[in-house]
Amino acid sequence: NFYGSGPVCTSTTTTTTSATTATTTVTTTTTTTTPIPGTCYPPVIGADKDTSSCSGIFPPGSCTVSCITGYTGDPVTYWCYNLDDNFEGTGPDCTSTTTTTSVTSLTSTSTSSTLTTTTTSTTTPIPGTCYPPVIGQDKDTSSCSGVFPPGTCTVRCASGYQGDPVVYHCYDLED
Repeated sequence: NFYGSGPVCTSTTTTTTSATTATTTVTTTTTTTTPIPGTCYPPVIGADKDTSSCSGIFPPGSCTVSCITGYTGDPVTYWCYNLDDNFEGTGPDCTSTTTTTSVTSLTSTSTSSTLTTTTTSTTTPIPGTCYPPVIGQDKDTSSCSGVFPPGTCTVRCASGYQGDPVVYHCYDLED
């Protein structure tokens, strides 16, 4: 399995405003990896929730589910008592913190638009390769798929986030 830390990613939500147009673009990318054998499947509860702390949990165990960046709400605890039921819990209730502003002049009316793109992919690792790290929706671990030990991959900030890339190492499949 991979070893590494980071990167530290900060949101780069960009809003362009002019006298006639304001545009906000939000892109959400979700990557799902097959759980380590014997661990509970992380809950699938909505794109506005971060379940990354629920990966790699053996029963009985628990994890904290919180709202992703751009949303607000109190984190909640999910419990996994056995592999038949996997995680149990409700919430959190996440509310968007994004606002859209329209500007109107005396001679024309401005237009405001929002484009949201959501991409979800599920990856089963190639036999003999390292499991990609599961470290949060603000990070892109796509270069960690299909890496045979000993090997490395570069983890970058996901689209809409910024930060320096970090190299992760996979020494063997036993770690």
